[in-house]
Amino acid sequence: MRDLGLKDKVVLITGGAGVLGTAFSQGFADHGAKLAINDLKEEKALECIGKLTGPAVEAVPATGDVSDDADVARMVAGVVERFGAIDVVVNAAAVQIYPPKSITDMEPGEWDFVLDICLKAAYLSTRHVAPVMKRRGGGKIVNIASIAGHRGTAGGAAYSAAKGGVVMLTRQMAVELGRDNINVNSVSPGFTPNRLTTIYEYEALAKGAGQGPEPSHAAGEFTPPALGRKGEVEDFVGPVLFLASRWADYITGADLPVEGGRMAAR
Repeated sequence: MRDLGLKDKVVLITGGAGVLGTAFSQGFADHGAKLAINDLKEEKALECIGKLTGPAVEAVPATGDVSDDADVARMVAGVVERFGAIDVVVNAAAVQIYPPKSITDMEPGEWDFVLDICLKAAYLSTRHVAPVMKRRGGGKIVNIASIAGHRGTAGGAAYSAAKGGVVMLTRQMAVELGRDNINVNSVSPGFTPNRLTTIYEYEALAKGAGQGPEPSHAAGEFTPPALGRKGEVEDFVGPVLFLASRWADYITGADLPVEGGRMAAR
């Protein structure tokens, strides 16, 4: 196995206790990174940490609302106090509206909520982490976009707009931060068997009311891509690790679609 250069790197993963975030966390742990797992609730971050396997796993919870500037500043300061640095950020926090809603049916508050968690949060984490990375001499930021940011999906206006924004924000960050040796790239996962947290579940968690209502169905219909299957969570781990590694030192401002060739048929 080629060395990715991630051993002892400090990695902050927003939405780190979610389905994708947990998989990313294990991937970085496998390569000896030190982890700060963000979630809105500490118990969920601790649950994720408890599932991590491998020798000498070093991980801490990084609780906070990623859409709140003061919360993100506090979270970043806490990680730096604990580890002394942040070398990599993976912006994986995301929410969706299930059941899907058309533009005319969606409430303004629902639109704002999705944009806050999926797009604003990536800006806020970078706002506070970039100065830390500059003092460190550089770093890697990996934003989790989506195939939905490249094409419309039925009932997914807010999510598609947010993820399209993530792709463009990635390019802008790369332009602004490149001279500070900070690489910024994004990964666009395709459809998976796993759904995102809904905004209603997120709100319920914020209010301490458990997991919230279960969605009645997932958004959109699935058309098989060139490879003929939906992605599995593990399909997205390698690309994220690669973009965070020393092997991607000369890549910045790029979006890597990981969607089985679905967009090749457009």
